[in-house]
Amino acid sequence: MTALGILVLIAWIVAGVAIVACGMLLFRRRMSWMARSLALLLAALGVCYLALLVFALAMRWEPWSAMLVILIAGVVLAAFIFWVSVLADCLLNEPSDGMGKLVWVLAIVLTFVVGAAIYYFGRRPRRLLEAGSSGPQ
Repeated sequence: MTALGILVLIAWIVAGVAIVACGMLLFRRRMSWMARSLALLLAALGVCYLALLVFALAMRWEPWSAMLVILIAGVVLAAFIFWVSVLADCLLNEPSDGMGKLVWVLAIVLTFVVGAAIYYFGRRPRRLLEAGSSGPQ
C-alpha cells in the first residue's frame, strides 16, 4: 500500500469515527424527537460505514459503491423522518379553521419532502407567530 493509500485509509477511518461521534453528541442534547431520530440515524450510518470499510478491506474490495448505497439510504431515511414529523406537526397543531388544515395535509402527503419543506419553512413559523400573538397577555 502506498503512502497516499494509507492517508486515504486514515481519512476514511477518521471520517467514520467523526460521524458516529457527532451523531451521539447530537443525540444526547435535549431536542425534538425528529432531531434526536436524525442524530441516531447519523450515528447508525457511521457505524455501518465503519463496518463496511472493515469488510471491504478484509475482502480487498473497493468500498465506493457500497458507501454510496449507505449514503443514499441515509438521505432517504432522513427525508422520511422529516416528512413524518412535519406531517404529525401539521395534523396535531394546525388550527382546524376552514379547509387550511386539510389543504396542508394533502400538500404534505402528495408532494412528500417538497410539501413538507414548504410547510416547515413557510407556514409553520407563521402559525407559531400567530399562536404567540393570540396567547395570554
